[in-house]
Amino acid sequence: MLEGAPAPADAPRVPDFLDASAPVDARARAYLDVNCAHCHRLEGPASTSGLFLTWDEANKTQWGYKKRPVAAGRGSGGLDYDIMPGKPDQSILVYRLQSLDPGVMMPEVGRTMVHEEGIALLKEWIASIE
Repeated sequence: MLEGAPAPADAPRVPDFLDASAPVDARARAYLDVNCAHCHRLEGPASTSGLFLTWDEANKTQWGYKKRPVAAGRGSGGLDYDIMPGKPDQSILVYRLQSLDPGVMMPEVGRTMVHEEGIALLKEWIASIE
């Protein structure tokens, strides 16, 4: 299955989200790629949301910057933007990751707890965005 793939040392990689020596932007985007982009990508089941969280997404509106939700329903928590620059607590992304309500939480499956380290990183990142 891996025939033709690059050697592990040459394979593309993203920063470890826990590596404080890497820029917060890179760590946050890597975290979203690993934990969210399996659905939030053009080819994924969340493509209709217009929120694309792949590592290489260059359009900042598509990764949530001042992007209004398309179909979040009560998952929006009454908030206006997926990412509200400088205001993590007014960002839908943080709201959904902090929730354990099955109708709100993201990711939708595969978790039963809030990932505090990931949320702290995303809050730091959003707070730094202008």
